[in-house]
Amino acid sequence: MAAETGHEDGTTLAVGRNPEEGASDLSDEDRGIIRSAVDGSTSAQGRHSPDRPRVGMVLYGDVTFDSRVRKEARTLAEAGYEVTIVCLASESSPPDLPANVKILVLRPPGGTVVRGSSNPFFAIRGTRLEGLCQRLAWLVEYARGLRSWGRMAAAAGAQIDIWHAHDLTGLVAIARNLRTDVPVVYDSHELYLETGTAIRLPAPARRALRAYERRLVSRASAVITVNDEIADVLRRRYSPRRIEVVHNCPGRWSPPPVRPMLLHEAAGIPVDAPIVLYHGGMTADRGVEQLMEALLTEGLLDSHLVLMGFGDKRDEYLRRAQSAEWHGRLHVLDPVPPSSLLPWIASADVGVMPNPGRTLNDRFSSPNKLFECLAAGTPVVASNFATMLRVVLDNPGGSLGAVCDPLSPVAIAGAIQSIVRLHPTEMAALRARCLRAAAERWNWEHESEGLIRIYSDLAPANRAAAASLSAR
Repeated sequence: MAAETGHEDGTTLAVGRNPEEGASDLSDEDRGIIRSAVDGSTSAQGRHSPDRPRVGMVLYGDVTFDSRVRKEARTLAEAGYEVTIVCLASESSPPDLPANVKILVLRPPGGTVVRGSSNPFFAIRGTRLEGLCQRLAWLVEYARGLRSWGRMAAAAGAQIDIWHAHDLTGLVAIARNLRTDVPVVYDSHELYLETGTAIRLPAPARRALRAYERRLVSRASAVITVNDEIADVLRRRYSPRRIEVVHNCPGRWSPPPVRPMLLHEAAGIPVDAPIVLYHGGMTADRGVEQLMEALLTEGLLDSHLVLMGFGDKRDEYLRRAQSAEWHGRLHVLDPVPPSSLLPWIASADVGVMPNPGRTLNDRFSSPNKLFECLAAGTPVVASNFATMLRVVLDNPGGSLGAVCDPLSPVAIAGAIQSIVRLHPTEMAALRARCLRAAAERWNWEHESEGLIRIYSDLAPANRAAAASLSAR
C-alpha cells in the first residue's frame, strides 16, 4: 500500500479512529505507514483546538476535479472546521483550499481493483462464460479493495468528530468501521444504484444493494443530495432522518469587462465563429455522439464544437476530429481545474448537455456543467427532463437557453441554432440573464447554507446541548 500525504503548505491531517482500532487485518507495514502519516500531520498541526470540530471526508476516487467535494471542504473549513479529505488520488492542487483542509491519499494494498480501473461490465473479452467470470472476479476484488480502503481510512486518524461520506462507495467504506455514536453525513451525488456498474448488475444483486443502502442510510445522521427530484426518490426509498438539497453550483463570479477568448486561442478558432461547448466526462451515454451529428447539419456548418474533458472515449473523439467531414471544426481539449473553469466556459456561445436519459439517474440529473454555464453567463441547451427544464425554462426573469429531445440530433441542432442565431443585442440580454440567475439563485453561497445547517446541528457542542435538553 502507498499512503501519500500532502498539501500546498506541506501539512496533512490523517483521519479515522485510533490507528490501532479496527486495523487488526492490516499488515504491519500498512499500520506503520498509517501511523507515520498520523504522527507527521499531528506534529505539523500542533495541538487541536476543541473549538474546531474535525470533519473527515471519504471519497473513493480522485479529488482533483471533484468540484463538489472541494467546495464543501472549503466551506466547512471557512466555517471553522478542520477538514481532511481521504481519497484514492489527488494531483497537485490549485490554491482553492484553505490551510485547514488537508488531503490524505490512500491506496488499497496489492493489485486490488479500484474505481476507474478497467471494468468488464463495460467491455467484455472472450466468450459469454468468460465474461461472466471476469465480472464476478472484478466485483469480488472491487468489494475487497473498498472494504480494505475503508478500514485504512478509519484507522488512519484520531478522533474525527463527524464523517462525510461521498457517494455510496464512501458510505460503504467508512460506516461499518465506526462506533454508532459517531455522526455520518451521506452525500449522495446521484442515484448511485441507477448508474455505472450498479445498473448493469443482475436484478437480485441490485435488490440486495438497495437493501444494504437502506440500512446504511438509517445509520446516517443526515443525507445531502444534489436536487429535489433525487431527494424525493431517496425519501421514498429510505426514509432518512434528515435530508438537505445542496445543488452543486459554483460560487458567484464576476466576468471580466472583455469576454474571454480562451477556447478560441487554445483551439485556433476564428474569433467570429460560434463555439458550441461540451465539457465533462467523455464516456458512453453522455449524448456526445448525437451532439456531433447535430453539428454536421446544414444550419451549423459555420459553428465549432469543443469537447473539453477526459474519459475512455476521448481517443475516439480525437480521431474523429481529424476526419475530413469536420473540416477542422471539432476540437478536443484537456480539462481544466474547477477553480479555473469559468473563464473557459465564458468563451463559448452555448454550453450543451444532451443527457440521453436512459436511466432514472440520468433523467433526474442536474449536471455540474448546467450551473457552471449559468455562472459564466453562457446560455445552455439541455435535455427536456424535469430537473434541467425547471432550471432553464422556469427562471423568473425569462429562459436561460433551450431544452430539447436529447436523442434527436435534429432537435439538438434546432435548439443550438435558436441561441447562436440570436441578434447580438438579444444574445447579450440572454447572457446577462444567465449571470443574474446565477448571482441571485444558482450559486454556492446560497446552496451551502443547507450544508452549514447540518454541521451546526452535528457539531459536538450542539449535540451535547441537545442531549442535555432531551434528558430533562
